[in-house]
Amino acid sequence: MKRIIMIAAVCILFHTEALPQESPAALTETIYLQPKPGMAKQMEEGVAKHNQKYHARGQDNEAVLRRVEYGNKAGWYVWVMNGTYASLDNRPDDDDHSEDWEDNVGKYVEKYGETDLWSFNKNLSFGMDKFQTQKRYEAWAIELKPWQGYRFNAILEKLHAAFEKMGNRTMLVFNSEVNRKGGPDRGIVWGYNNYADLESDSKLVETYNSIHGENSWQNFLEEWKDVVVEVDQEHRFKIE
Repeated sequence: MKRIIMIAAVCILFHTEALPQESPAALTETIYLQPKPGMAKQMEEGVAKHNQKYHARGQDNEAVLRRVEYGNKAGWYVWVMNGTYASLDNRPDDDDHSEDWEDNVGKYVEKYGETDLWSFNKNLSFGMDKFQTQKRYEAWAIELKPWQGYRFNAILEKLHAAFEKMGNRTMLVFNSEVNRKGGPDRGIVWGYNNYADLESDSKLVETYNSIHGENSWQNFLEEWKDVVVEVDQEHRFKIE
């Protein structure tokens, strides 16, 4: 009986996520790139040339480059391509594109890291317009305990309410579209311009408590510990 209930729950989950939406979900592909020693600048310039030719801003499959400044992969870069699932079908993949990548980028790459797909969760995010103009961001790749995604979403709904009331910070939420062992389930991005911005008090705790009740922030932390396995944190700089 338990097995039947579990199968039914999984079917409902996938059916719900497959229901038609008003517009295609924004999808982001990320690829880690480690430059060869002394070749970081050349790789940056090569990516800029390749992106301008095949992934220019404003067109399908537009791409940008980010440098990891702090975290386990400090010194690496993240190539970020934006679009939708349909964009993956239309991405350039002919020989000319591959040769251009190798000529401008590949020859400067020491190692390729993880490749992931992320869907943007608009309902849980706040401040996308402001984020577009910010120079840096803190990226959290979050691994959840099994079957705890719905609880984590409920936690973020409360956090979103606080960010919305503050109005002075950005929080972008992404769902991982690729399940892999030990890989992230959710991503959160917090934008800022200068490191000094991290020293200013956003009044998040006070705002959260004012919305959800006295000592509710402590409850938030306890709920977070109940559903989160670990967080992989990075600080990134927007190259372009």
